[in-house]
Amino acid sequence: MKKVLAAGTALSALLLCSPAQAADVAPAGYDWTGFYLGANAGISWNNSSLDNDIYTTGIRINELENKIDGNQAAFAAGGLLGYNYQVDRVVLGIETDFNYLGFSDSNTGGLSGEFSEYTTRSSFDGNWFGTIRGRLGYAFDNLFVYGTGGAAYGHMSADGKVTQNYAGDITTWKASTDTTNWGWTVGAGAEYGIDNWSLGLEYLYVDLGTAEWNSDVIGDSRLKGNVDYAFSTVRASVKYRFH
Repeated sequence: MKKVLAAGTALSALLLCSPAQAADVAPAGYDWTGFYLGANAGISWNNSSLDNDIYTTGIRINELENKIDGNQAAFAAGGLLGYNYQVDRVVLGIETDFNYLGFSDSNTGGLSGEFSEYTTRSSFDGNWFGTIRGRLGYAFDNLFVYGTGGAAYGHMSADGKVTQNYAGDITTWKASTDTTNWGWTVGAGAEYGIDNWSLGLEYLYVDLGTAEWNSDVIGDSRLKGNVDYAFSTVRASVKYRFH
């Protein structure tokens, strides 16, 4: 989240220039207005957290806790389309994108006693995501600096499993979630225009909310889990604008 605040602060400094400074700048010579198509590619960092636990008679067994604190990086890429409308040097727009996301993480653990042995496993996958965002920024002729934010969605899955071996008698608790989650995104970026083309660099923070799962009760025990889906992405883009 610190990256989001830093990006927002820098963007605000650029956008909130004084009226006197704005008056000294000549009207923009490069026109950002128009529909556009493009592609992006970059790196995403998983900030998701997962917690998977066994409860016996409603009491959490701390020794069998299995957690994942996402910190891996993965490749992300996709396509986009949008529209800009320029008034003097202020540019307003809307953009949507759809992207491949290659997150995958897992964690295993266990506990051994005199008569029982437990093994635990949790996993997390992020397959794809998309956004629908507004954009607002300032054009320095060919250079466009902006802030962006809006809705985000993505296909995420997570699961948990605990197996008990009690003197050769095997009992397994397992449950999972596999859904398309909706959430929000915020970020900032910059583009440089050359004729109908533009090259850009953008940062987004994406939060896709939470999901939970519960296994069947076996004996007097149940598996419960939850996951918070969040990640950051930095990506480069190339766009073609139709005048």
